[in-house]
Amino acid sequence: MEDEPSFEEIVSARQESAAKSVRSATPEELRKLLDEIFSADPSHPWHKSFTRFVEDHKDETAYRGETSDGYSFVFYPGTSRGMWYRFDTRLSGVGTISEKTMNFLTQLVK
Repeated sequence: MEDEPSFEEIVSARQESAAKSVRSATPEELRKLLDEIFSADPSHPWHKSFTRFVEDHKDETAYRGETSDGYSFVFYPGTSRGMWYRFDTRLSGVGTISEKTMNFLTQLVK
């Protein structure tokens, strides 16, 4: 039987995969992304918040990426704001990025 990875191993794998996948994203790309992840449930409580978040920061450089365990993220290093989500065939989680994670992501794009 294989041992489950430790918390530190999970975090390390997430950071490595985030670093490899991070890339800039245009406002148009992010709008299409929002349409995709909220298409099954346009009344989802985070739909309006995430859409407003993208629109409020449309003049900033946005970045997006994914982790090895299925989490995706969008962030704006200029204002240290970001959101994460988990989407496979449906949206199963969404929230704001913590300050610690924002610091890590910001360092990736400097």
